[in-house]
Amino acid sequence: PLARERLRSLLAAQEGVDVVAEAGNGEQALHACGALQPDLVLLDIAMPGLDGLEAARHLASFEPRPAVVFCTAYDAHALSAFEAAAIDYLMKP
Repeated sequence: PLARERLRSLLAAQEGVDVVAEAGNGEQALHACGALQPDLVLLDIAMPGLDGLEAARHLASFEPRPAVVFCTAYDAHALSAFEAAAIDYLMKP
């Protein structure tokens, strides 16, 4: 929740960026994406229930397909993230 709050505040400060949803787990993220069709989705690797990698695999089949960027503390999953069609992989401090 704290990381999501920080990302939300950073994004809200950017002109032309609208944060349309926030999700605490992969299932919620997929549901929100299906309903709202965002251009970009930020995911973490470790998410309750459906993890971020599995959520990204599902998002790859969406039409239109949102861009997926991982924001995570797990450096070992970058290759898997790109295999799941992520466009970037950012490491949290």
